[in-house]
Amino acid sequence: MKKQNRLKKRKEFNWIFKNGVTNSVSLLALVTTESKLKDFKIGYSVSKKIGNAVTRNKIKRRLKSLVLKFESNIMPKHNYIFVARTGIEKAHFTEIENSIKELLKKSGLFKEL
Repeated sequence: MKKQNRLKKRKEFNWIFKNGVTNSVSLLALVTTESKLKDFKIGYSVSKKIGNAVTRNKIKRRLKSLVLKFESNIMPKHNYIFVARTGIEKAHFTEIENSIKELLKKSGLFKEL
C-alpha cells in the first residue's frame, strides 16, 4: 500500500476513534470518518489481548494483504481503522476476507465494480 494511504500517527488514530462511526462483525470492527483528502487512509489496530507480538503482526499482515485486494473497491475521501477482535487469530484467511467485505458493505463504503 502507498505511503500516502497509511495512518501512522497516534494523533490521527485518536481523532478517528473519537469522531468516527463504528460498525462491527464477529472478527473485526471498522471505524470510519470522512476526510478532506482525495484518497483514503487506512490503519490497523490489534490489541495485546489477542496474543503475542508474532500473532499480532501475522494478523496485521493478513489484514493488509486483504485490504490491498479490495483497494479498488474502497471509497475514497474516508479514513478507516480496522480493529481486530479476539478470535481472529484462529480464523481462516477466507473468513477474514468475508468479514472485511461485509464490514465495508455494512458501512456503505464498498463500491461494486
